[in-house]
Amino acid sequence: MENQYSFDPIRPYDDHEVQSVIAELIQEENFLAALQFVLPGAGTEKLKQQLLSMRSIEDFQAGIIAPVLKNIIRASVRGEVQTIGIEQFSAGIPFLIISNHRDIVLDSAFLNYELFRHHFPTTRIAIGNNLLQRKWIEMLVRLNKNFIVHRDVAARQAYEYSARVSAYIRKSILKDKQSVWIAQREGRTKDGNDFTQPGLLKMLSMSAADGPDGFFELNILPLSITYEFEPCAGLKAREMYIRHTSGTYQKSPGEDLISMKTGMLQPKGAVNFNFGSPLSLHELHESFEGKSRNDALKSVAALIDRQIHSNTTLYANHYIAADLLQGQSKYPAYYSQKAFSNFQSYVTQELANWPEKEEIKPFLLQIYANPVFKKEQYL
Repeated sequence: MENQYSFDPIRPYDDHEVQSVIAELIQEENFLAALQFVLPGAGTEKLKQQLLSMRSIEDFQAGIIAPVLKNIIRASVRGEVQTIGIEQFSAGIPFLIISNHRDIVLDSAFLNYELFRHHFPTTRIAIGNNLLQRKWIEMLVRLNKNFIVHRDVAARQAYEYSARVSAYIRKSILKDKQSVWIAQREGRTKDGNDFTQPGLLKMLSMSAADGPDGFFELNILPLSITYEFEPCAGLKAREMYIRHTSGTYQKSPGEDLISMKTGMLQPKGAVNFNFGSPLSLHELHESFEGKSRNDALKSVAALIDRQIHSNTTLYANHYIAADLLQGQSKYPAYYSQKAFSNFQSYVTQELANWPEKEEIKPFLLQIYANPVFKKEQYL
């Protein structure tokens, strides 16, 4: 199926393209300014010379992306990012990693940083074209192994675009032996209620014959991501409140860029990445047996959801929010009075800029409480 499509418009850059892309990138003042912001102390000319010396994607990730992420972690994460189950990558087998989606940039960036830090190959990353609001941003992410998923396209184009992405993901894993990361849904989870969209699985199935074997060969690995302090929590809560009260929410120009920057800079406390187990052929056959295609896809989505929720690491904040949201004291064994007071102060701070503080507060609490309720549902 891959021969039907040209992947050039969506694929990451190859090593042989790195020098020409970098030569163009360093002419962009905004790119250099952004780089100096996240790599303080590096002079412009020194950065240019370092960039021009790079000959491969691996050079770029090791020389630029890894130091940037190391700085972000040092400034905003308590300790290192914690990983559970990452040793599965030691066998060199590529995975299709499907995770919950909490932060625009950091979910996939921290994943690749942890793989890099543990000396495993990094993944190719699915990114929506809605986030590529500047040409230099598109060039930058394609240097960092991102491939483009087109959002909000006309109905007549949606099928072709989805089929091309599906074929590219399958080619990456089966032919190129490259792992791929993709979020379980389009857009971040705003309310902490993670779920896998069957539409994602429908897209993945477009490049193979119907049935469980097409999913099994992708080696689907569910991943649970938890931030002790949710990136952009206040912004997410206000969006939910507006959507709830008015029925819709219209993003302002540049809002995604603000969320990217806020997510990178905001304190996150502990961060946990918990890898599950690849979906087995037996599980997939059971999901398809005697079911319509749509019901089978829902069953596969449920397999992924079960692992993501079961493997979610919960912190005191989550249990405190669950008690506050329900107006009860069900989980006091999971937090101290100090943690309770600290979380209340955090909530006050997150809501400080909004006049509708009390109205927005329940939506903020949902972000932390829903992972508790979902994990209980699956255990």
